[in-house]
Amino acid sequence: MVVARRRREHLLKKVAVITHRRSEETRGALLRVIDICRQRSIKIFLPDSEIEKYSLDPPGEGVTALASLKGSQPDICLALGGDGTILRAFNHFPGMQVPVFGVNFGRVGFLSAVEPSGIDSGINSVLAGEYETFELSLVELDLRGEKFLAFNDVVVHKPDGGSIIRLGYSIAGVDLASMSCDGLVVATAAGSTAYNLATGGPLISLRLDAMVVTAIAPHSLCSRPLVTAPGDQVTIRNESISAVASVYVDGRSCGDLAPGSSIDAAISPLKARLLQLPGANFYQKLRDKFIRPARGSEG
Repeated sequence: MVVARRRREHLLKKVAVITHRRSEETRGALLRVIDICRQRSIKIFLPDSEIEKYSLDPPGEGVTALASLKGSQPDICLALGGDGTILRAFNHFPGMQVPVFGVNFGRVGFLSAVEPSGIDSGINSVLAGEYETFELSLVELDLRGEKFLAFNDVVVHKPDGGSIIRLGYSIAGVDLASMSCDGLVVATAAGSTAYNLATGGPLISLRLDAMVVTAIAPHSLCSRPLVTAPGDQVTIRNESISAVASVYVDGRSCGDLAPGSSIDAAISPLKARLLQLPGANFYQKLRDKFIRPARGSEG
């Protein structure tokens, strides 16, 4: 879903900034962002790790160093990096409830709003309220009563170095499959361009409130990805005799799935808000970030 926003100049008062790990690539961009925010009298929040990474001690006028951004409540978060940095930026805040605007310093940058060459115009536009908000679906995982939020995907995978496992899954209470495989991916629309894509799953428009279930290396002639509707619950069962599966949320281990156990995943009522410049188009980004580079590599 896309919700257009137009706001008055200087309505944004507090901005958090997160960068990727290669500080030599983003030092100039971070200093430029700080300068632009100072010109607009906008407060800047940086976690201590960023202060240390760039040796910003003291951080200077208008910049506040924080041990954690969780309680800072900025109006937006600027992510200088790739899609992984944008994911980290969302995870700095409870429920991923702070909007994120990305400047691409990564390899693909599908979720980023601007490239480094457009940082001045892009940052000034978003700080002036000239942006659109993409409200992105999140997956809520229930693992033995413990809840997790996934921006990209929930993955149930065979143990490291282990043989294939047997998994079954149902949607909306209807058993649909039982197969030997390396694992299953339950991806959001945004996550459909990540692990789901690598396993042969379909790409889903960011405008859709949907999940896709895709098997990883299934030992089957009839396994196909399946796109679910809002309100559908996906239940994954470990039907192996003895193999314990691993459960990951956005690439981070969050527990195990013992034989005979199950997990539930569904679209969360919460949405992550990704900021883009006016006129941003999912299909144009898909062409520019995935299709054209692939054609170029074919010679």
